[in-house]
Amino acid sequence: MSIKDRLARKTQDLVYPAKGDAVAPINPMRTGPGQMLMVNSLMKESNEKMAILEERLKQFDGGLPTLLLDPSHVLASRWANRVSNNFYSASFEELKADIAESGGNVQSIKVRPLPGTADKYEIVFGHRRHRACADLKLPVLAMVEPLSDVELFKQMDRENRSRDDLSPWEQGSMYKQALQDKLFASREHLARELGIDAGNLSKALRLADLDAQVLQAFPSPLDLQYRWAKPLADALLHDRDRVMRVLKDFEVNPPKGQSAKHIYDRLVGAVVPEVRVEHVRIAKKIVAEIHVDGQRVTVKFANNAVNETGIARLRDFIASALIEK
Repeated sequence: MSIKDRLARKTQDLVYPAKGDAVAPINPMRTGPGQMLMVNSLMKESNEKMAILEERLKQFDGGLPTLLLDPSHVLASRWANRVSNNFYSASFEELKADIAESGGNVQSIKVRPLPGTADKYEIVFGHRRHRACADLKLPVLAMVEPLSDVELFKQMDRENRSRDDLSPWEQGSMYKQALQDKLFASREHLARELGIDAGNLSKALRLADLDAQVLQAFPSPLDLQYRWAKPLADALLHDRDRVMRVLKDFEVNPPKGQSAKHIYDRLVGAVVPEVRVEHVRIAKKIVAEIHVDGQRVTVKFANNAVNETGIARLRDFIASALIEK
């Protein structure tokens, strides 16, 4: 209710006596000075409330508006570096389950209005949360901020590097695309603007430049490591025929069950450790596999092959079989 309305309600029964009428005792609140006191009181009350509201607004100074958006109106950035493997992993299923339980993404993604459209947005960061909401047919909670291409890229990179699960190949692919799109004048300019190590940038770009055949030899490009970039690039440059023969052999005999390190060693011509698989059978049925890859030994059991008692016995056996160091 406005001050004017409140004042009208307070004074609506104010009556001035006619000439000759008996004059009742004067209520000081119905006199001119009384009304001024009341107005001053109301104004003071309003000013106090206004001060409280202004103080609360300061808490949100610089904040961004958030909206619930239809996931179909939110598009992946062309610099997005998440490969499809990320949407079929156990960690993504766990994220999706958390979002389903909460009825939506509690941690908002960030988007910018897509230039030239009325109701479309481009993701700055939060591609996995957006994908989870899309799969669950839930609206996605998003912060909205108009950004230039360069600012979008810089914020995306900053967010990506704060995560532990981003692979060197994904990072390199993102930087490669930015350079191709001429967001930055050079590698040096990119490294300076993003505040990243020039050496790691060079390694990431080398991984992103690897032949598709080389990438396909690995279980996933996410397995590639920074320190493999130069040896793989050198092998392709100086011994390409041998690398191609190895890749051809992989087509005929896919390296299933072999580690990414084993594949890397074969491609760069390093000494390859022995790889073998031994089966454990009970009544001719395979109940476990022992994978030996150099000095690495992995045991895989068939479903329901080991109960709780067996796990305890297995733990004790492994402890006794290990080499003390």
